[in-house]
Amino acid sequence: MSEAQASTAGSRSSSAGAALRRWLSWPAAPALVFLALLLIAFSVGTESFLSIGNLQSILTSVTVLGIIAMAVNQVILGAEIDISTGSMMGLCAMVAGIVATNYGGLILPLLAAVVVGALAGALNGFLLTVGRVPAIIVTLGMLYALRGVILLITGGEWVSGIPAETRFLGLGTIFGVSIPLIILLALFVVLSLVSRNTIWGRNVYAVGGNRAASRLVGLPVDRTRFMTFVLVGVCVGVAAMVFIGRTGGVQTNAGAGLELQVIAAVVIGGTSIAGGRGSTLAALTGAVLIGTILNGMILIGVPGIWQSAVLGALILLAITGDVLRRRVLGVEA
Repeated sequence: MSEAQASTAGSRSSSAGAALRRWLSWPAAPALVFLALLLIAFSVGTESFLSIGNLQSILTSVTVLGIIAMAVNQVILGAEIDISTGSMMGLCAMVAGIVATNYGGLILPLLAAVVVGALAGALNGFLLTVGRVPAIIVTLGMLYALRGVILLITGGEWVSGIPAETRFLGLGTIFGVSIPLIILLALFVVLSLVSRNTIWGRNVYAVGGNRAASRLVGLPVDRTRFMTFVLVGVCVGVAAMVFIGRTGGVQTNAGAGLELQVIAAVVIGGTSIAGGRGSTLAALTGAVLIGTILNGMILIGVPGIWQSAVLGALILLAITGDVLRRRVLGVEA
């Protein structure tokens, strides 16, 4: 081999290595590849999987999960965690349902759900930033406390008979496209722009990447973290309206176990559990991935009792993959 040929080969090898590193550094890339493989696998396993109706069903089924996951993604980017979202969604849905059955309409129940969610998120953020209580402890306590509040305000009774106008965000369509899907995509665009193109969004990455350094350079660390939890509450309120629109009623255990799926969606999608690296696309991809897995498991006849085990295993695999990727990229864990 001549010197010129060797130089060309070395240049190609270097370019390939650089391309691989760029691909590995893109948070959602592994999840997108895994999603593509799952689509192929499930389509081979059952003919009905790739039907238009089933694919629309998957996207619609993950709207509540996706809306909340994209907000919790900001919390995890800031190197915190929120495991209270299931109970928070149940409380927001219950309050919205009570308001809807007493007063009807869409705006008032929506405002009630969003305000309750924002207050719950603000309480999480307050205890974290002012009380200096670790996020895992704060949100674990809220997980149980909010479920107790639901029982107190309802006496264990379900809310049913949600008016048709209140259910618009869950059942309505515009030009044949479902409102839940429009809300999901609209929030994706907004949160993507906020995350990458605003001072607060960039602060979230900085705080999650190195909190001590962020304090030293004067970034509003506590305010940034506080606002991520408020954002979660607001988005949970919106998701609750989609939820009651689709179900037409609210059970006292509404949202139970949702927090596991939310965390799974964010982590599986590619956002680092250590904070500082990820994207809104990663959270959305993770939500669609979970919806695809659960839908495919049902179609091929896998018992429902395996769902939690599969999600737990995927979380462990995603965290392990993130650690390995950080080592390959030369980033400290």
